[in-house]
Amino acid sequence: MKNIKIDNRKDLLICECNSTDHQMILLYEYDEELDINNNVIKTYPMCFAHIHLAKYPFWQRVKYGIKYIFGYQSRYGAFDEFIFKPEDAPKLQDLVDHLNEQIEFLK
Repeated sequence: MKNIKIDNRKDLLICECNSTDHQMILLYEYDEELDINNNVIKTYPMCFAHIHLAKYPFWQRVKYGIKYIFGYQSRYGAFDEFIFKPEDAPKLQDLVDHLNEQIEFLK
């Protein structure tokens, strides 16, 4: 088995517009495959992206919920945007490098 550094670190990315409703948290972790004696067989790099969802006033959410129950769907979907800042490039490269580690383990 290859030696890897298990760091379980976190990166916070905030949208270019600086709205706290537009933020993304990247959690770097490793998933371990164990044998019947709980010895580590393989370790797989993983990353979870937690995306903050915008909060709306109570009555707006009720109105949206009622529309949803009756099958209403916006043709544009229900999503928001995240604009990456140029200074986020190293964090995104770290994400790519972290996930590329998994390719090495699959070889």
